[in-house]
This record gives sequence, C-alpha cells and structure tokens, in this order.
Amino acid sequence: MKTTLLLSVLCAVMAVAASEVCTSDPCATDEICDTTTTACQCNTALYKLQRGVTPTINFTCTGAKFNIQVSKCWLEKNGYDTSDVRLNSNNITCLAGREVVDGISQMTLHRPLIFSDCNTEALLNETHVIYTNQLLIFGKTDPIRITNDAVLDISCAYPLNVNAKLNVTLRPVIGTTVINGPTANASYVAVMVAFKDSTYTTPLSDANTLKVEETIYISVKVPDLDANTFKLKVVNIYASPTNSSNQKYYLLKNGCPGSYVPPDQLTVESNGVGIESRFPMKVFKISNSDVVYLYADLALCTTDCNSICASQSKDASSPDIAGSVSIFLDASENNYYLDTSSASGFSMPWTLPALIFSWILMKLM
Repeated sequence: MKTTLLLSVLCAVMAVAASEVCTSDPCATDEICDTTTTACQCNTALYKLQRGVTPTINFTCTGAKFNIQVSKCWLEKNGYDTSDVRLNSNNITCLAGREVVDGISQMTLHRPLIFSDCNTEALLNETHVIYTNQLLIFGKTDPIRITNDAVLDISCAYPLNVNAKLNVTLRPVIGTTVINGPTANASYVAVMVAFKDSTYTTPLSDANTLKVEETIYISVKVPDLDANTFKLKVVNIYASPTNSSNQKYYLLKNGCPGSYVPPDQLTVESNGVGIESRFPMKVFKISNSDVVYLYADLALCTTDCNSICASQSKDASSPDIAGSVSIFLDASENNYYLDTSSASGFSMPWTLPALIFSWILMKLM
C-alpha cells in the first residue's frame, strides 16, 4: 500500500515537473512537452498523412495587414519544414513564426500591406487596389523528402471609392503604406498614384515617357477612410535621390508650396478636406542623380485641415505625421525604358538638360 502511494506521489511530482519544463512556452493542445529539449513538440499522432493535399491556410486582410495561419503540426506530419514558411522574400522578417491560436499550434505571419514589403506587389484596377504575394512552404529532407514545395497565392483588395472610371494600366506608378489613425487603435492603407491626366483617371505606367516641364498629377488617398470622421492632409512632399530620404528637397512644406519653388512647380489642388489630396506637378530632375524618390508625409485630421497659403508662404502649424508614402521615379538620362523590377517607376529622358531645378531645391533644405 505504501509502495503504491509512494509511486503515485512520485508520478505526480514527475508530471508536475514535466509540465513546468515548458511553462515559459505553453504548449498547444496538439503539442507535447519534450523534457529533453524543454520545448513544445508537435504530437503528430493527432494528424493524418495526406499525400498530394495542398496545405490549407487561414487568411484575412484585417488591420491593413496580411494575416496568415497554417497548422504547424499538420505541416510537420506531412513532411514540410516549419522553420522556413515565408512570403516571397529572403528577408528574415518575412518568415512565419509559431503562435498558439485557439489552442492550436499555428505558423503565422502578420505583414503590412505595403508595396515591396516582403516583395508584395500593388496592382490597380477600376475599383480596387490589390496587394499580392506568395506564401512559400518548403518540403523537408530528413533524411528523405516525402513532399513537394507548396506555393500559395495570396491577395488583399481595398476599394478605391473613386467617382470616375479609371483607365487602368498593367503596371501603374504606385506606392502604398500603412498609417495609424489619430486614436492609434486603427490602421489605414494609404495609396500614392501618379497620373498623366488632370482628371486623375489614367495612371502613369511603364509605357509612358516623360520630359522635364511636363505636368503629371499626384494623388494621395486613404481609400477606406471615413470622410465624415477624418480628413487626409499631405503635410510635406519632398524629393530625394536616395531611398533613405536623408537629402530632402521640399516641394510642399507644412501644407504649402516650399519657399523658392517656382509657382507652377507644385500646385495644391485639394488637400486636407477629404480622403484624397491632389497635386499637379512639373517633372524635374535632381542634379547628379539618376533616380528620384518622391515622398509624402501624411496626417489625419478630425476636421478640415486645409492650409491657407499666401503665395510662396509656409503654414506655421502642422498636424502630427501619421506616416509616409513614396513613389520611385527612374530619372536616368540614358535609360529610355522602365525598370520593370519596380511597379513604382517610369523613365525620364531629359530633352531639356539645362533646365535643372537643384539650385532652387537646395535652398529648401
């Protein structure tokens, strides 16, 4: 009797000890605690081997993000390498990580809907901005491979809420980012598009060749913003020869055209009164640079926040910047084609090379 009681006590103690080994990393209901590695391991006995079956993902587009879940233990049972589940990029931030969701061990990814983040692409049609990527799940060789790699297409679409019908191009000049709302409990997708017409209906594309002094039309928009609650304001627009934006040549500052900028270089058509801001802009080049990165600093206001600007003046006040969006312009004098590795660029052969605005723009720093 005593022996039986002692054994029961020892088993209870061992069970408690075993459960405490993984307390820093609580195990899911489909995992067991490995006392040797002190880590949670999949209990693959709970899953069936299903040859030829594509992994099933739980995918949503909420919070201005790709939100992806796929069962970790199902993947391991079916010969996949859960240490290398990722979006179509070699960047370590694009790898999925283990997360327990509703008691089940999942490989999850939460990435913002931003053009070029993890090689996400942004496409445009008549009604939506569409963000696309691929989820890569690789087969494991240990010591043999029993399954092929899986490549799953994913996409999120956001309505443009435009009144005019867009003349859609296959590869528009477009930039996207995610900004936070004033209360910091909501996120919104911001879209920056370059158009070639004053009606803002025909986006620029790789088929367009622009020249210095030609007018293009810049639209910055937050498509899913409630216009009755918030207004979008573009606080600053500046150009830079690098993607680090360390060198800034301001075209718009605190909502008004920058000092020393020619009056028609950038015109404020609409800003701070709705969900879209519009700016006609003359094409220019930065001296000694083959590229131009055009940035827009964004803010969300709870009331109309358009700036009243005297000619060439600067608004004294500025709302808090919620984020920045940019487009990339290929400004090489000898490059007469679009670098199609970027969906946000176009070529600019300079037919008036003497018309260089850097001497004006440098004064704005």
